[in-house]
Amino acid sequence: MPNRPVQHRIASLAVAAVRQVWNRGGHAVDEIQEDYGEDLLVQICLNGRMDPARIWVQVKGTERDTSKKLPTVSVSSDQVLRWARTADLVVVVLWDVNAEQGWFILPQDQFDQADLASGVGGHKLNLKFSREVKFDIDAAERLAWAARIEHANRTVVYARAGLTEAVEMNLETNKHFYKGIIVSTVFNFAVSTMLVTPVEGGGRLSEEFMLLVWEHFKNEDPTLMDEATGRAMMLAVFQMVADYSAGNGAPLGIVKETCEVLYPLLFSSELLAILAGYTEKYYPKGQQVRGGFIFPADRAESDRA
Repeated sequence: MPNRPVQHRIASLAVAAVRQVWNRGGHAVDEIQEDYGEDLLVQICLNGRMDPARIWVQVKGTERDTSKKLPTVSVSSDQVLRWARTADLVVVVLWDVNAEQGWFILPQDQFDQADLASGVGGHKLNLKFSREVKFDIDAAERLAWAARIEHANRTVVYARAGLTEAVEMNLETNKHFYKGIIVSTVFNFAVSTMLVTPVEGGGRLSEEFMLLVWEHFKNEDPTLMDEATGRAMMLAVFQMVADYSAGNGAPLGIVKETCEVLYPLLFSSELLAILAGYTEKYYPKGQQVRGGFIFPADRAESDRA
């Protein structure tokens, strides 16, 4: 009878364990049959809604004692370069099959692409894991959000470049096409980060987001209306993303496009006219700021609430 190598058994146990972590987070996972450096393809999901972003996972199993020192993982420089160039997020997980715990790294973050392409570092590279960067269900959620945000950012940056070119060349069809990509991507991102509440036939700005924008607006200089409203909205978007993306931040690209799409919905021309009139009445230019608010000297205390 043929014998099964120990390493095959360890690899199978590790892949099954890592797959279960992703599954417990509600994501769909496929095991790659033809191995070109990845073991799992994770199709991320949020509240039952499948994302366009995906994550590739390489799993390295071990039976060595990991209580004192984590082993390094050796991979070819060509493999790391391939991971660095892919549009999807790539995660390498080291899994201790005895202790049933793991750690992860993003290999594309450990090496410079220019060095990899020029062969600096040799044919084999060592991936180093940190004991503080554990792979568990919380980490899987953070990674899913990282992939979701990066995919949205990359999409709108690409679409904005296409739109700019279409405007310069006066290509109406192309302008409509790229505007559609931006609006669709922003809407999906805004729903995911609780900026927009989906309703039948579309969506509306969430009450939490609108209140947060006004809180930031009160700390701005309302005599500079465009700057005050724009900055208040941008700060609110950054804060909502931080609060609802499992600890991730957001690149400036997706934040700027989100503000541009949502700004007319929150700051209509009628509302801006009211704010401008209110500013002229209560906040004359040159008034000093106190405590983040601007108060005219003759304004009653009761008006400052």
